[in-house]
Amino acid sequence: MELSELSRKASVIFERFGITKHEIRWIPGKTGTLEVKIMKADGSMDMDTCALVSRDLSKLLDEMDFSDSAYNLDVCSFGAERELTIAELDELAGTYIHVELKNPTKGLDQLEGTLTGSDEENITVEYMDKTRKKTAEIRKDNIRFVRIAVKL
Repeated sequence: MELSELSRKASVIFERFGITKHEIRWIPGKTGTLEVKIMKADGSMDMDTCALVSRDLSKLLDEMDFSDSAYNLDVCSFGAERELTIAELDELAGTYIHVELKNPTKGLDQLEGTLTGSDEENITVEYMDKTRKKTAEIRKDNIRFVRIAVKL
C-alpha cells in the first residue's frame, strides 16, 4: 500500500482529533516502523492525543491489511524544535527560531532570535549579539534551514 493512500484514509482520524499537519513515513529495518508525526493547528501536541490517534490508526491499518510482516507504529509529535517551511514563517511572529543561511549576511551564517516579521521576500529576526539587541532582515531565498528553537 502506498503511504499517500493511508494518509487519505487516515484524514478522518486526524480531523476527529484536531490534527492539522501530519507526516507519514516508512522507516525500513529488521522490523520496519511506520512513523506518523502529528500536530494540532496551534503547533501543540500531547501524549493523550498521540495515544488516541495511535489506537484508531492501528484499527485502520488492520482493516486495510497494511502489511503482511511485523512492523511498529510510532505516532509522535513533530518535536519542540521541528523544522519549519518558509511558508509557515508568515504565521509565526513572536516565535523563537534558529536560522541557517545559504550565504552569510553581515558576517552571520546562522542566528537564533525572535521572528518579529515576515513578508513576501524577507523575515525580520531580533537577536542578541553579546549584550546588545540587534535586528536582522533575511531574504527568504537565502534561508538554508529554519526551525523552532528552545530558549533556555
